[in-house]
Amino acid sequence: MLQSIRDRAQGLVAGVIVLLLCLTFALWGIQQYLDSGHTVAVAKVDGEEVTLQEYQTSFQRLRQRAQAELGQAFDAKQWAQESTKSKALDFLVEQKLLEHVVEKGRIRVSDQQVLGQLMQAPQFQVDGKFSKERYAQVLSMLGFKERGFEQQAREDMAIQQLRAGVAMSAFVTESEAQQLAQLREETRDVGYAVLPMEPFKAKVELKPDEVRKYFDEHQEQYRTDEKVTLQYLELSRDALMPQVQVDDEKLKAYYDTHTAKYTVEDQRNVNHILVKLKKGASAEEEKAAFEKAQAIRARVSGGEAFEEVAKKESDDVGSRADGGETGPFGKGVMAPEFEAAAFALKQGEISEPVKTQFGYHVIRVKEIKPGGVKPFAEVRADVETAFRTEQADTLYAEHVEQFNNAVYEHPDSLDNAAGALNLQVQTAGPLTRGEIAEKFAPSAIDAVFEGEVLTQGMNSTPVEVSETKTVAFRVTAHEVSRLRKLDEVETEVEATLRDQHARELAAARGNELLERMKKGEDPKAVIAGDKLEWKEAKGAGRESAEVNRAVLRAAFRAKAPDASAPSYAGIALGTGDFAVMQITNRQLPPAEKIAGSKVEQQRKALMQDRAMLGWKDYVTALKESAKVETHVDRL
Repeated sequence: MLQSIRDRAQGLVAGVIVLLLCLTFALWGIQQYLDSGHTVAVAKVDGEEVTLQEYQTSFQRLRQRAQAELGQAFDAKQWAQESTKSKALDFLVEQKLLEHVVEKGRIRVSDQQVLGQLMQAPQFQVDGKFSKERYAQVLSMLGFKERGFEQQAREDMAIQQLRAGVAMSAFVTESEAQQLAQLREETRDVGYAVLPMEPFKAKVELKPDEVRKYFDEHQEQYRTDEKVTLQYLELSRDALMPQVQVDDEKLKAYYDTHTAKYTVEDQRNVNHILVKLKKGASAEEEKAAFEKAQAIRARVSGGEAFEEVAKKESDDVGSRADGGETGPFGKGVMAPEFEAAAFALKQGEISEPVKTQFGYHVIRVKEIKPGGVKPFAEVRADVETAFRTEQADTLYAEHVEQFNNAVYEHPDSLDNAAGALNLQVQTAGPLTRGEIAEKFAPSAIDAVFEGEVLTQGMNSTPVEVSETKTVAFRVTAHEVSRLRKLDEVETEVEATLRDQHARELAAARGNELLERMKKGEDPKAVIAGDKLEWKEAKGAGRESAEVNRAVLRAAFRAKAPDASAPSYAGIALGTGDFAVMQITNRQLPPAEKIAGSKVEQQRKALMQDRAMLGWKDYVTALKESAKVETHVDRL
């Protein structure tokens, strides 16, 4: 730390820092600083300490994973909450417990298993093959050394073996799977109406102190987002492409060494007429289809326009409107019999009826597109783009190191780095954390909000925001998060309360209508009295698209109706509206009507659920039987 201060401190800033250090030593004693270097334990698991450093590393990796999975939906504020930090510590404690079980059970993972797992991971592959360069790049982004990552992979695989063993204890009986499959195929008649929330807003009257009371109880909802204004320097491959020197000699040499990129196979564009033949057709049906195809061939061979006959006679709905035209295709695309006939014909020739799994085809070759290497003149533009990209990739790799060094050498300004690499310092902001992630990448957030960058105006660590772009930041203005005053948000608070009360009024009115229906009044008449629309869906299944999803879920959660009495339900929708519904005519298909594949599908799904629950119970039991201490206050 002291070396960092020496490297960065200059002039008056250096004097102030040294003075503060001297005052601190004088007041508290240097021993306080020496003692602060001891290991801080945030938990103890069966006697093994979990250090703060371990927790911070684990927390950061969990956060990065969440950013990668959620993208723009990632909420940085959530990860600053104490509850999230506590959950992250619980996760680390669970990992320690599982590692102890693995060690005691002598569960081992060989080098070959680890290697095989890493080689197959798509994150480390380029064009479907393991890439050592990509592997190193991903590990660098995750903050891992190779040995450390491989050890982590080994531990994770061992825990997965343990999990697989627990999962094997789960089982599902045939009758359970059968019953679940029946329930999945169940149908119900659903009649429903939606009471919109909006008309109830006019009936809401807020009490004098209600706005103030709600604001006082929910101040955190009206906190401003922390924002920063940035200067940033961006090095990208695309910006380097114009610097690539291009001439025909270089492009021709590139073209000659990459001819595979510019080679095309033979293609055919045909018109065809299909006489459809169903699967398992009888000999008589097949004979009739063949004779019809022969008659059609005679017509088009005799002078009738092929396209017009196709429009009238072809059973191929996909091409019929276009006169049976398929569009250009190469080998390996069409049915083998169709392809063989098409590639055997000359342009303009008409085939004999050709049988495929779809029926009999009459084929005419409309156009032949010979294959081979495209001439250089034809693909010059593509060659230039590919050449520039390849050369720019090389330039980018060379410039990244220079970019990083320039940013570090002058840590309190981006101007020197910009001059050294002929780049332009750009500005952005004020931006929230989410806006930084959206504009640059989630990984940019940590770089921008690092202490010295945020408060001292220092350059950030350069961040690789994509495979072809690196950015360094400098904060020029920082707006801290603050609680807004009531007069700033009074309109918002009033709108929230009106919505809340309108939802309650809509739900109350909906429940009144439901009570009337339950007493025997006709639902349509009840709904008509409130000038609402009553909708009905006959035989609705659990996945029916014709019913609002929330209404459908509520209808299948409701008590199953019987022949003598419908069931009723009401549900508040996410929009604030309220739906009332009547459920009748429950139909459960007989077990013998359910296909075996559906039963097996449900058995697998239920097995998976039980395996997950079994694992959760296993981990919970481990925690309950272990000696675990946690110190959330030290996080």
